[in-house]
Amino acid sequence: MFGMKRLTQVRGTGQQRGMSLIGMLLLMIVIAFAALIAMKVVPMYIQYYSIKSTVESIRKEPQLAQMSAQDIQNAIQKRFDIGYVDNISARDLKIRNERNGRVLDLVYEDERELFYKMFVVLKVNEAIPLNP
Repeated sequence: MFGMKRLTQVRGTGQQRGMSLIGMLLLMIVIAFAALIAMKVVPMYIQYYSIKSTVESIRKEPQLAQMSAQDIQNAIQKRFDIGYVDNISARDLKIRNERNGRVLDLVYEDERELFYKMFVVLKVNEAIPLNP
């Protein structure tokens, strides 16, 4: 009788530690899903910040006031080509004149497929003043 009681104490749930096989499998699925989302979303934001830094570098050009809209678009496109920006063209950017200077309209969508018929979309709609 004494041996039986001791055996059940050793096998009791109070002594068990760690994660079950199903728990580990579920954790791996969650980590894989998060990694998949990160692999799709992070490049979208890297591209967005590359576009923003290109526009900011154009804003700092000393001859910007003398440049035409076409010249500004050409300068932006050259920087897009160098920075491997491929989801938007400088021709897609609209430059308009306002009372207090020129404004660049940055409007685009970046859409990536996560998996079958499920997409993640980054929508950008910004008006960036070109006067320094």
